[in-house]
Amino acid sequence: MKRGSFSLRRGGLLLVAAVAAIGPLLAASAAHADPPKEVSSNPADGSTVAISPPNLTITFDQSIGSAASVVIACNGNPASVPPPRVSDDPKSLVVDLATTPLPKGQCRVSWQVQGTAEPGTTRGQFSFTVQQDTLVTTAPSASAAPADSATVASSAAGSGAASGQTNSNGESGSSSNVGGPLGLARLLSTLTIAVLFGSLVLITYAWPEGIEYILTIRFLRYTWIIAVLSTALLVVCLSAEATGKSIGSSLSPSGWFDLKDTTPGIAALARLVFVVMSGWVAMRPERCIDPATQLPALAIPGLAVATLGFDRTGGNLELIGYGAGALHALAMAVWLGGLIILARVVLAGPGEEDLVHAVRGFGRLATPALVVTVVTGGILVYRLDSGHLFNTTHGRLVLLKVIAVIAMVFVGVTTRQWANTHLGRADVMTAPTAGRLRRAVGMEAVIGVVVLAITAWMMSTQPGNLKPEGRSSSSFAFQYVFQDAEGKLDVKLSVNPARVGINELLIEVTKPENDINSIEFLFEPPTGTSGGVPVKLTVTNLPGVGGAYLPLSEGIPLNLPGAWNVTLTLVSADGSFKQSTFMTVGSVDDGEIASIPTVTSPIVTSPAAESTTTTVPG
Repeated sequence: MKRGSFSLRRGGLLLVAAVAAIGPLLAASAAHADPPKEVSSNPADGSTVAISPPNLTITFDQSIGSAASVVIACNGNPASVPPPRVSDDPKSLVVDLATTPLPKGQCRVSWQVQGTAEPGTTRGQFSFTVQQDTLVTTAPSASAAPADSATVASSAAGSGAASGQTNSNGESGSSSNVGGPLGLARLLSTLTIAVLFGSLVLITYAWPEGIEYILTIRFLRYTWIIAVLSTALLVVCLSAEATGKSIGSSLSPSGWFDLKDTTPGIAALARLVFVVMSGWVAMRPERCIDPATQLPALAIPGLAVATLGFDRTGGNLELIGYGAGALHALAMAVWLGGLIILARVVLAGPGEEDLVHAVRGFGRLATPALVVTVVTGGILVYRLDSGHLFNTTHGRLVLLKVIAVIAMVFVGVTTRQWANTHLGRADVMTAPTAGRLRRAVGMEAVIGVVVLAITAWMMSTQPGNLKPEGRSSSSFAFQYVFQDAEGKLDVKLSVNPARVGINELLIEVTKPENDINSIEFLFEPPTGTSGGVPVKLTVTNLPGVGGAYLPLSEGIPLNLPGAWNVTLTLVSADGSFKQSTFMTVGSVDDGEIASIPTVTSPIVTSPAAESTTTTVPG
């Protein structure tokens, strides 16, 4: 009995010791098996928000440690955001975005945290879409111009279709996200239109036998197809820039007519029409040598090229600028188009006497084309950049372009001299001669493409002599003046185009004359409707008389047609004022209405120190 009792006690002690030893391991294992898990996020995964939220929050099912990280990438580019902070819970991770709003597009959030009871880490990610760039208000300084003389600056650069601002260097600024596609479309469109016209001129003037080559026919047809596609993309991008919409929302031709309000916009639409019509000769190139059809066969693509001269508006000698620009484009097309068809078709291999005649004929065309290009280019430089070649981006690009043109002229003159020497009495194009000429002409053509690329880059910058043209607020679709009986309040609100979509806005303050604390405008959707998204705009840095302007690319989103209630709340040393009026918002196509989202939770943001914007659910 004693021995059995001893064994039992010893077994119990061993059991207690085992539990004491294994218990902590089991507890650690339990903690390791239950890391922090994401419960929710704001914005939610897969959601769409109207504008960048003021902060991003990720909530977990347990407390998290301070060793956490958040990386946000929008449209594939890393976003510059402050380090995340742990909330007071501490079960949430917060990233403050008030001073660094996210851009328009799809944003992917990658996070990494660790629980307070576990040294290991947990990772995850989610994504959401920002529908439009954050609203930014330009607040005037204390020396702002009186409100009764306030105007809205319209960009005179590039397309001339979108409103913009100008910095101290005279360069236009835009928040539009179409800059890259617009530049590529402009380069491809200009290049292919020039090649098509220059090729037809060379065939008509010096190489009528070219239409018998299948290589020539394919070259012209492929060039025309690319010209149509790139010019259509150009119109889409210009329309998106003019309306503040995305490229996808501007694909419908019904929206392209917004370009008709500006000369560059009309030129782009006409260019697309002429390029499409050029298919009549591109598909049947023999029409350019038939006397009955020769004139329209050359005139149609020539008019497409000439529209390039209308891409700049404003400034002094505007009509001379249009004429010089059109001649510059036509001469450039004869030169560059002839070069490229020589390199890609005429000199593709050895041949008969007609190839020699084509090279000689281009030599005769190149000299006058070169002279016209240089002279008209000088006129344009004088009109656009005289006195500003070194202090603006556009002027510095002009100098870079001049260097490239000089290199192109040097190669071209050398090539033509060599060709005249070796082909002066030649009856056939031998393989060695064709190879040498092809390399030289190809080098000249490559430099020409570089010149066009620089030109496309220049179109996104502001020439020093083209100041933004003033536009009175009286041209806005909606205008209303808030006034009180005592004469202490005089604020004019102007909205354009006052229809569903993004709208530009101008606030002009005449009274109170100083000591204004804040101005708030609340736009509420029509009563009795569902899905409306009210928008609140607050300006907090307007000291007195002056104005604040939101360009179309950053304007207020109105997502329903009808009578919107507009309420002004102004706080100043003279007292507080609150007045309301109605603004009729016109309707547009359903596709455009869908581009303005209906949010499901309040969004509050402070994109700049001067203003805040609030979008709340209906």
